[in-house]
Amino acid sequence: MASELELKLAATPEKLKEIRELNFPGVASQSDWKTTRLINTYFDTEHFKLSEVSIGMRIRQSGDKLIQTVKSSGRAIGGLHQRNEDEAELESNQLDISLITDPYLQILVEEAIEEDGECIACFTTNFERTSCELSFSDNTRLEVALDIGTIEGDEGTMPICEVELELLEGSAEYLFAIGRYLIKELELTLYNASKARRGYSLCKNLAPERYKMQVAELAQGVEAEHAFEQICYTGLKHWQYYELFLNQKNSHSAVLEMYRGLIYLHHMYMVFGGVIPRQATQDLRNNWGWLAEAMRPIVDAAKHKRHLNRYLQQKADWDLVEEQQKKIQADAKQAIEQFKQLLATQRYNLMMLNMSQWIYFKEWRDFIPEKDREQLSTPVIDFARKQLEHMLRELKRDLGPKVELEPEEYFKLIAKIRRALDTGLFFGGLFDSQKRQNYRQSWIDILDGIRELQMNQYISGLLIENHSQEEIDEWLEKRNTPVLKAIEQTRKAAFKVNPYWG
Repeated sequence: MASELELKLAATPEKLKEIRELNFPGVASQSDWKTTRLINTYFDTEHFKLSEVSIGMRIRQSGDKLIQTVKSSGRAIGGLHQRNEDEAELESNQLDISLITDPYLQILVEEAIEEDGECIACFTTNFERTSCELSFSDNTRLEVALDIGTIEGDEGTMPICEVELELLEGSAEYLFAIGRYLIKELELTLYNASKARRGYSLCKNLAPERYKMQVAELAQGVEAEHAFEQICYTGLKHWQYYELFLNQKNSHSAVLEMYRGLIYLHHMYMVFGGVIPRQATQDLRNNWGWLAEAMRPIVDAAKHKRHLNRYLQQKADWDLVEEQQKKIQADAKQAIEQFKQLLATQRYNLMMLNMSQWIYFKEWRDFIPEKDREQLSTPVIDFARKQLEHMLRELKRDLGPKVELEPEEYFKLIAKIRRALDTGLFFGGLFDSQKRQNYRQSWIDILDGIRELQMNQYISGLLIENHSQEEIDEWLEKRNTPVLKAIEQTRKAAFKVNPYWG
């Protein structure tokens, strides 16, 4: 089974023409451009069981040739697509799963068919590919493919206009270098969605999946460095998945999910600080901080909207809520448009490309002396227990049963509680699932109580125009007192539960 490494960039027809005239830097030789028509039919079972297990299957017609391809979804980070694929030439335009040579892929396809019936055509891609081959002095070879055409499915058509850089042989450094050159020279943007993924979005009976951040899938025997990579990929995948929803009606919730991925990554850098030096993540943290600042107005608007909806469920003043909701909606719409423009900037696309390169080449190792690199091979189970114990000690210090806290003091501890919950997502898969969920629930309830306090604080600010400060203080005390008692009781109960990692 072959391993495929590609970099995808979105373009325009005008940009594709410009690329054909470029003199690529560092190239020893370049072949002539050649153009072919590629028609691909993608297959899945009636209820999309192949998509469920992240498998893509197609028949490609190129001239007189028919090629059956089965691909695992692999990884897509910053436009870099890394996956395994299995190819076989067909004699007719019919699938033949007996030709799949990779046992793992064959088992998944056979199980899908056994469970849901034979595979049927779901959508097609029909495009013209103009390509050339770049050769470098160390015998590295890259293919530059310029694709223009359409994706056709039940729900209509979608244009194809993109550049694919594929590593045919040699060093991936040239793949990143040419990608960086195209972003800088032609202001191209990275493309994280494959043609197959976009095609599935046109399938009538396949609703887009909305998922929440889950525990990272780690085996107890895995080393700390590999765990770091896997957890990093989980956060980036979440960010990139919801980036695709920014042009839809629920773009506000998509930005919030992207922000969730950003916070997850920020917490990861902190938790792994003992293994991956802070100097190694400095540029990444600075760039994520830049993005967080740009997202702040959108996140604040969502928080205020959540407060209003919560207040409305408690038989609140509808006129007050409606007036504020309209204002928030208008402000958020403008902020989201500005954020979408930011994602098209050269800075953002270079940042994501640099991150994919950082992960691919494990560049954090450059910051660790050779003699200290043994810490990277520390069993993750040992590292996880230490980190979870550290977080528990911090929580006991700041939220222990004997600590008395006012609402404003709780607000300052939200980030710490969230970081503790994220640490549980990083390492929770290593331990008993039921015990972890039971342990986690108390802290989720505490956060929910703090949100109630935040909601009261926000609403009190809206009431200031029509009420005296004395009336507002009385209103706040009446609402906050039972919430504070409930949080305190939950805190006491939380520290009585035995940790699931013990």
